[in-house]
Amino acid sequence: MSDITYSQAHSLGLPKARELAKHWSDQAAQKMGLSCKYQESDERDTLAFESSGVTGTIVVTGASLDLDIKLGMMMKPFKAMIEGEVAKNLGRMIEKASGSQA
Repeated sequence: MSDITYSQAHSLGLPKARELAKHWSDQAAQKMGLSCKYQESDERDTLAFESSGVTGTIVVTGASLDLDIKLGMMMKPFKAMIEGEVAKNLGRMIEKASGSQA
């Protein structure tokens, strides 16, 4: 069972959402030291990531980003902070990408 789940609806379509998820993956690898693996398919993509004390996935579709994170014992005390940052950052990225579509 995941420690953190987050779902964000969007109207970007899969190609734009895929681009956004890959951008997040590059930033996460650089800033947080996450190891990321991206798998594409016709209807949904999966981004798996891990680092010391954290594993998770983001499922990317044309209508939503669904995030599941499992925290290791040392990271559990930071759950609320991580949850807040995830919601803020992914929401902001989707909002910015949506605005640039107009």
